[in-house]
Amino acid sequence: MRITKYFLQLLLLISCCFTCAPSPSETVEQATKSAESKQSLINTSHLDHLFTTIKVKGKDVGAIWIYSEAPDYHLVTDEDEGFTCVDDVVRSLVFYCRYYAQAPSAKVLERIEALTEFVLQLRAENGYFYNFVFPDGTINTTHQNSVSTPNWWSWRAFWALTELQVVDAVELKDLQDRSLTVINEMIPLISTLCPQLEEMYSLEGLSLPSCLSEMGTDQVAVILHGLNNHYRQSPSEELGQLIRKMGNLMLSAQAGDEEQAPHGAFLSWQNHWHAWGNTQAYALLTAGELLEEASFVEAGLLEVRVFQPYFLAQDGLHAFEVQQKDARLEMSNIQQFPQIAYNIRPMVYAALKAYELTGEEVYALQAAELAAWLLGDNPTEMNIYDAASGRTFDGINSADQVNQNSGAESTIEALLTLLAVEQVPVAQAALLAAAKLE
Repeated sequence: MRITKYFLQLLLLISCCFTCAPSPSETVEQATKSAESKQSLINTSHLDHLFTTIKVKGKDVGAIWIYSEAPDYHLVTDEDEGFTCVDDVVRSLVFYCRYYAQAPSAKVLERIEALTEFVLQLRAENGYFYNFVFPDGTINTTHQNSVSTPNWWSWRAFWALTELQVVDAVELKDLQDRSLTVINEMIPLISTLCPQLEEMYSLEGLSLPSCLSEMGTDQVAVILHGLNNHYRQSPSEELGQLIRKMGNLMLSAQAGDEEQAPHGAFLSWQNHWHAWGNTQAYALLTAGELLEEASFVEAGLLEVRVFQPYFLAQDGLHAFEVQQKDARLEMSNIQQFPQIAYNIRPMVYAALKAYELTGEEVYALQAAELAAWLLGDNPTEMNIYDAASGRTFDGINSADQVNQNSGAESTIEALLTLLAVEQVPVAQAALLAAAKLE
């Protein structure tokens, strides 16, 4: 059942009553105690099931199964790709780096160390990364989605290594130093992207930067996550200029507004929008905060404030295309399915960042409404995430069909979503309340 706006308004009213209490210090203390008293939904058992160790280049490293099939959730290897990949290992690494701050333990540190070592061993001589690995530890250097090129897996590796730098654990000092060297060597590679920003091309009536004909703003956003993290650790004018360059690229791909479709959404690639990996708003909000760049913040808030409610009103969207016709934008080839956890996490991150920057609790409640997709607030009305096992189904194929496999991407994206929500008491309370709706 979709959370109604009246329920959200009620939660907002209740939270406002607390914020209007006479003693602000008591309010913060009460909110903290309330959050701490709530049981966490995070269960890493299935992620543990997906974890294994192998040797790559003679080095012991941690790996994550890509595919795990129901009903017994056994490992499935793709003969052309392999059984594990940078894409999913770095997802896990980002999760454990963030999870350590909430639940520090020797086990989490061991996971961070093993997964980081995997990433470092997958780096190629040209500075980019290979992606897939076969069960015998051989790196797949030939598959089109595994060659060491400026592509998704290389940018995700960069992002994850910058997340490692933030973890406060002396045990990680050596890995952090080795990873920082890689980060610094990747900055010049990133700087070479899109050298001619003024060059434009036309597509379906839209005018877009030519470099975005190959690399979409979805990939640019992942790069920006890493640059934002690195800037926090080592701010510089040069790095700030690079962040502005990437941010301005994303601004050029925002379409529509309050009145006109697609209502402030950032196009993912060319004239296509897809829900998976669409983290542009979160990246821009973060960059805008760091650099005090108002245009970035305004653009990120536009998507959160206008497009996300539109997305929710449609009971979710998977993809669409945009055309410019007679001075108006039109959406076409609209697809509601499939729906996956990777569709949800980027929007939750953006909504929570909007709440952090503005203090407007409607955004925290909106993040909870989006995350409630995992807990039955979706077209199938089935729980996609099972807190008892830690499994997350691989997606919804239609209004009455759920893919009950539970591989790496869905599992980790759900955990990342819940971890983010549970760090914001207002959002956590709303999500738990939503999970109990009948």
